[in-house]
This record gives sequence, structure tokens and C-alpha cells, in this order.
Amino acid sequence: MSFLTATQGAIYRHGVDLVYKKITTGTYNVETGEPAITSATYTCRMYPKHISANQYNYPDLIGKDAVMFYLANANLGFTIKVNDEITYKSKQYKVQSYQEHMADGAVVLYKIVAVVG
Repeated sequence: MSFLTATQGAIYRHGVDLVYKKITTGTYNVETGEPAITSATYTCRMYPKHISANQYNYPDLIGKDAVMFYLANANLGFTIKVNDEITYKSKQYKVQSYQEHMADGAVVLYKIVAVVG
């Protein structure tokens, strides 16, 4: 069994289907004075874990509603970027950071830290 298969199996068993919203900022529109922003939504199986922030672990997230989402890298139709959004329990979480975890020379898992707002 490969690492990706094991990761997918664990997230499939314990995760939930969530909506990932890919935000893309386009070119600046002179008429409106703002950049053109487009979005695309994807439904992905992720495992959410609430973060307990303190002065040693995520000091910039103290007092905020933050969640770490685990996402297997299996045929994703998008790339993870900061400021994308994840809908979880009727709240919009904005991606603040992410980590890639590799095995056998390929990314098998993303750990996405997202905050409400």
C-alpha cells in the first residue's frame, strides 16, 4: 500500500465533505477601480481539527476561531493558495498558511491552517 493510498483511506474514513473555494485575482479593472476577482468551488473530503493556540503554538491565532484541515493530494483540480476559502459548519474559513508533506517524492498530504474571516 502506498503512502497516498493510506492517507486517502484515513481521510475518507474520518473526514467530511467540505467546499473549497479557489479565489483568483485577475487584472486591474480601470472602470471599477478594483481587480477582477473570480472563484471556483470544489467539493473535497477533508479532516478538520480545531487548533488550540497559545504563545508557543500559533501565537498569531490566539483568540481566533482556527481550524487545521488535512487534505490528501489525490487528483486535485486546483492548487492550495493563501486567501482561498473553506466552508465548514456554515462558516467561511480563509486559508492563512499550508504545509506540504511528501512521501516517495510526491506530495501526499496538505495541512491547511484557516481562520474565520
